[in-house]
Amino acid sequence: MLTEKIIQFKVHSNSSGNLCVYESGDKVPFDIKRIFTVTAKKNEIRGNHSHKICKQLLVCVSGEIEVTCDDGLNQRIYRLSEMGKGLLIPAGIWASEKYINEGSVLMVLCDQAYEKNDYIFNYEEFKKTIRIKIK
Repeated sequence: MLTEKIIQFKVHSNSSGNLCVYESGDKVPFDIKRIFTVTAKKNEIRGNHSHKICKQLLVCVSGEIEVTCDDGLNQRIYRLSEMGKGLLIPAGIWASEKYINEGSVLMVLCDQAYEKNDYIFNYEEFKKTIRIKIK
């Protein structure tokens, strides 16, 4: 069964601030094809979809975000609140993100360019797709 995992990145800190590097082939286990950021109001939920092909690495670069991952059988909840920790989500996982703090920023690194047909937005369709893959 597909599963997500936490990846720890090295944060370089000094008296002037912090720097964290995300490079393909190092800790990011795919070639990065797209990067985007998402914000939302406090307690808003974003995401609520799965991908057929695209893998994603989610990093909370500011604030705190709760990510719920669902493989069709089990749900797991992760709290992201530091730029040195990323959540790798493979294709075939339903994910939703709850923005815990006002001003939270989620950075998403993807192994695919945007493709409208890669998204599954209907949870029942997602569960049917997962059941087909499990058989």
